[in-house]
Amino acid sequence: MASPNMQIARNARTRVADRVTSKVTDALKSDTAFESGSLALSARIAGAAAEAVLELPAEARRTLTRRQAELVRGVRRLVETFGDERGRRKIELIVPETVERSVGEGLGPIVPEEEGKHLLNELAVARKIEDWAGTVAGASELNRDYGIPRSTLHRWQHANEVIGLLKGTKKHVFPVEQFIDGRPALGISAVIGLAGSHRTAWLWLRQANPVLGGRRPIDLLKQDRIEEVIETAQAYFDPQ
Repeated sequence: MASPNMQIARNARTRVADRVTSKVTDALKSDTAFESGSLALSARIAGAAAEAVLELPAEARRTLTRRQAELVRGVRRLVETFGDERGRRKIELIVPETVERSVGEGLGPIVPEEEGKHLLNELAVARKIEDWAGTVAGASELNRDYGIPRSTLHRWQHANEVIGLLKGTKKHVFPVEQFIDGRPALGISAVIGLAGSHRTAWLWLRQANPVLGGRRPIDLLKQDRIEEVIETAQAYFDPQ
């Protein structure tokens, strides 16, 4: 026979879904984006998820915490699958009795490498690095404005702990946005390793990411949400 304490704990867990559902409903009922039906459904889903998490062993909860970005994507995909109407009317396509065969224009003649580079240069549009990378600064500016020693910056760059972008032929500049409290945000080295280059990594870090709720990965790194960003980067750069 279960002890009174065990029975109390069990009853508390069985009521957690109702409590969470009620709190979510109260929190969102003034939000005009939710209709009554969608509000009730969203609250019920939140309550069921909270109860399921509560019943997991501590180790399983820690694992989910590390993989919460993947979990959120999975929950979203599961909900979206119920949006497919089984009886939805299909678009009827009229297939002609005869089909004209076409092979297209093909790739065109192969040109020598030098000529190809010349043609690409004619099509390329020059852009300032600040146009896509944001505010950047050289080693001297970082030392003057942020007190970052050149030797420290060089060590970070050598260890791939900071994003360094080549400006011109030799000079490297560093996006200022990646720094917090005088040092690069933690997790940048992992993103560089997954992206394969500093330029690609910084382009990805600065773009709003739908998997992260429309937020930019660099902003989350600066909030110490490192594991969430790295998991998202792994799914993007190494989907295998």
